[in-house]
Amino acid sequence: MTRKGETMNYFVFNKTSDYTRGYAEHVTAGPSGLLVEPGYGGRAVFFSRVMDSAESGTVWHRMTCQDCARDRAAVRISFYTAEELNGPCGENGPGVREVIRSETISFSRKKEYLQPFLKKQAPFGPDILLHSLEGRYMWFLLEIYPQTEEEIRIGTFMICFPARSWMQYLPELYRKEMGNDSFLDRYLSIFQSLYDDVGERIRSFSDWLEPGLAQPGILNWMAGWLDVEEPYIWTEKQLRYLLEHIMEFYRARGTRRGIELFVELYTGRKPFVVEWQDVARFRENGVQRELLEELYEDDPDSFTVLVTEECVPGYREHQTLIRIIEQIRPVRMEPHLIVLKPYIFADGYSYLGVNSVLGRYEEAVLGQNSRLAFASVAGEERSED
Repeated sequence: MTRKGETMNYFVFNKTSDYTRGYAEHVTAGPSGLLVEPGYGGRAVFFSRVMDSAESGTVWHRMTCQDCARDRAAVRISFYTAEELNGPCGENGPGVREVIRSETISFSRKKEYLQPFLKKQAPFGPDILLHSLEGRYMWFLLEIYPQTEEEIRIGTFMICFPARSWMQYLPELYRKEMGNDSFLDRYLSIFQSLYDDVGERIRSFSDWLEPGLAQPGILNWMAGWLDVEEPYIWTEKQLRYLLEHIMEFYRARGTRRGIELFVELYTGRKPFVVEWQDVARFRENGVQRELLEELYEDDPDSFTVLVTEECVPGYREHQTLIRIIEQIRPVRMEPHLIVLKPYIFADGYSYLGVNSVLGRYEEAVLGQNSRLAFASVAGEERSED
């Protein structure tokens, strides 16, 4: 992906396709960057795709990486540049792109073919100055030596071009004598990088306020501003949706509609909410009254939330859903959460078309095996032998 600004262009590696267009050994590409195979103790390698600046004689500026994994692995990076992508294997041989992506050419042979284009080698870090690299095309190689059995992730990369140095603001005498990649140039680049990063944060601050664009690490910060309790209980997708529609959710908070919205966001399905007045008229019958009190309580200040079993498959999900309902319930109202099992029980929580269906009659089979039909749910037969 290339992004253009007023004075600087960028190549960004931030999605799976950015990495799969290169070559990797013992490294897999994912949306969060490069992942070294867990437990692998040898050398893992990654050749990036070739980046085209579209201008001859381009002097490259800098590379940044959000997670360089320096505490979990020793990583060396090599940079290659070229003005033309002529075949490194001879006039009729494959070109640079083909050599990099080839699965039949070994890694050692790839390095041998691409050696004439090698311009810079350095220890890997979060910010690398590239002023010594000149050429229209550029690509890089990562050699990763894991030092732990824990997961090693590297990404996201950003490569900036063309070079922009504060040297241009010095008198001409200094610019001529020092040149690119001199000590003075590298020294000034420390402060220039700080200045550029702060400026970029200021320019992109609006992205921090947009849930659909904000980085995952910003979402919890935004949730704190908007008084979302325990944001970690939501998945990233759920939290983004909640923050984008926070006014709708907060307007309905403390109401029946609010309970339906929050529970549906967490479970993916709209719940059934039963309040005291929903069944009040059925309590006039003495037989039904006792059953209704057992199922839905006999307290006007209580309500019952019913969800199907697939919505809360485990204990953790069940407890999380209870916390969510507690946070959004009306004041002084006592909630009760019921998980509907996919069976039919008399005088129980059995609802036709929800957790039970009418099935066909089937006779018991007597012989070597006996089988009695137990229940038919959603078209699937359930039985006991």
